[in-house]
Parts: sequence; C-alpha cells; structure tokens
Amino acid sequence: MFERIAFRRAIIALAATYAILAPLAAGAQDAPFNPPKGWVEVAVPKGLIGKWVQPGTDTFHQNMSVYAHKYDGTLAQYYAIDVKSLRANYPGGDLAVSQDTTVCGYHAAKYISYGLNTSAGPLIIEQMITVNNSVAYVVTYVRLASEASDPAARHSMTTMCGI
Repeated sequence: MFERIAFRRAIIALAATYAILAPLAAGAQDAPFNPPKGWVEVAVPKGLIGKWVQPGTDTFHQNMSVYAHKYDGTLAQYYAIDVKSLRANYPGGDLAVSQDTTVCGYHAAKYISYGLNTSAGPLIIEQMITVNNSVAYVVTYVRLASEASDPAARHSMTTMCGI
C-alpha cells in the first residue's frame, strides 16, 4: 500500500513539473531568434523576419538581420547555396571561417565569417545557418572590421532555434 501511495505522489509531482515547465518551453520556441539586448529594431526590408542595429554611433551601425524561408534540402546543401550567394553578392571577399556548430544547444548549424572591402571600410559578415522543419534560417551580423565584435550579438546568433 505504501508503494502505491509513493508511486502516485511521484506521478503527481512529475505531472506538476510538466505543467509548470511546458509554457516556458513553448514560449521559447515561439520566436525563432532573440535579438541582442539593447539593440534597436528598425524597419524590416522585404523578405526578412527582423533587423536590429546597435545604437550609439553616428556613422556605420553594426546590424543583425534574420531571414527564413521554406527549404526542403539539407543544411549542407543550404550552406553551399549561401556561400555561393555571398560570393555572388559580395565579390572579392574572403571566406575566413566556416565551421560546424549548434544553435539552441542541439540544432545542427553552420557558422560563416566573410570579409570584404567596401566604401565604408573593411566589413565582416558573420552568418549562422540552420535548417529545421523544412525551413532555412539565417542570422546575419555585419560590422566594420575595425569594430570589436559585440558579445550580445554573438550570443544572439546562437539563439536561432527555428519554429
């Protein structure tokens, strides 16, 4: 008899834990991305989910944008398309870093760092790419090479969980 009561209490405690944690888990997956704290959301260009800029400068603003679209291929296939697009849209640049990583702790992702010279000065374009539930997600972080990387922006790149 004591074992049945202990078992029932364990089941009730487990159910209560799920009831408390389920809304937190669902809320975390509602947004595919968490922007850097303190950054300012700006008008979203067509095709983007969101765009944010780092406040406080009168010239070039570090910026971050998020893009997503239906995609039925693999992460490796999308990575090849993305690198080809970077080279086509920003000719003369160099793919400085390309590595496998994860976002949200366990989703496979690719990290890219691409450098190029522009009229604003040398730029660094960093991207985090993942494919989840037939959707490709890309977070792009752009800064001048002379500017320090913002730790909040770098962290935000890893929060792209998909929906």
